[in-house]
Amino acid sequence: MKNLLLYNYNMDILNYQSFEDGISFYIDYNKYYFIKIRRVPNDIDEIYKILNNYINSYHSIIPNKFGDIITKDSNNNYVLLKIKGSENNDIEIIDIFNNQIRLNDVNSVLRRDNWGVLWSEKVDYLEYQISELGGDHPIVISSFSYYVGLAENAIEYFNMLEYKNEELVVSQKRIQYPNISLNFFNPLNIVIDYRVRDIAEYLKSSFFAGGDAIKELELVINKNILTINEYNLLYARLLYPSYYFDNISSILEGNKDENVLLKYIDKINEYEVFLKECYYLLSRKCNIIRVDWLINNTK
Repeated sequence: MKNLLLYNYNMDILNYQSFEDGISFYIDYNKYYFIKIRRVPNDIDEIYKILNNYINSYHSIIPNKFGDIITKDSNNNYVLLKIKGSENNDIEIIDIFNNQIRLNDVNSVLRRDNWGVLWSEKVDYLEYQISELGGDHPIVISSFSYYVGLAENAIEYFNMLEYKNEELVVSQKRIQYPNISLNFFNPLNIVIDYRVRDIAEYLKSSFFAGGDAIKELELVINKNILTINEYNLLYARLLYPSYYFDNISSILEGNKDENVLLKYIDKINEYEVFLKECYYLLSRKCNIIRVDWLINNTK
């Protein structure tokens, strides 16, 4: 990678740290990451265009000396990032709202706001994968139907909503709890979606990491930031088990042990209680759709 940087960026680095997808290093007290990308080039081009059109705190994508955003080496594509500010600032739930970029032009390949279609396609794809590869994964087989049912509830919920006029913003593919500025401002993680996408994913991650997700939801509610439709969109996304589905393909392809699912499976009942508490908190603010089986049956 040193030779790749020297040839493409005129950067002659002496010391660097390696990690799974690349290296990090300093030049003139500035921190850089040279990272292998796993997204299609069109996505990266669009991300670069958006970030150049708006004032933002995302880490900078640095083109190489040929003017290309992506640097190719054999079968891999790389991007050079220059870090803005500190890498280790804590990103809390209200910080997410404060740093969202509101978009004027939303005709973009990065849009991920058609949740009903995307979630249905995800379920169909995973059902096919499990039919082909799931035989040696008893934890996956025994738990999958429950999460498909939860996803179908989320899809039905979303499809009942009036959401087409809600604002779209720069969002994250996934956002974790706890979160630091290195990860939150990573431009390679960008998608375009509703404002509540990041909030819902943060709350779900907080719940399973042992955070106080209810308290964090109360912070959002008390700020009076969201519209009525956004409260419903938030609840739809809390229903959708992204935390479970994110792991299935990696498990079936042999990249993860299926025991990683136990942290979610062991908390099924607790998460149902959490969803019920979220419903009652949100229903004090507005009239949100009731999921009868969840509200009536949760102990």
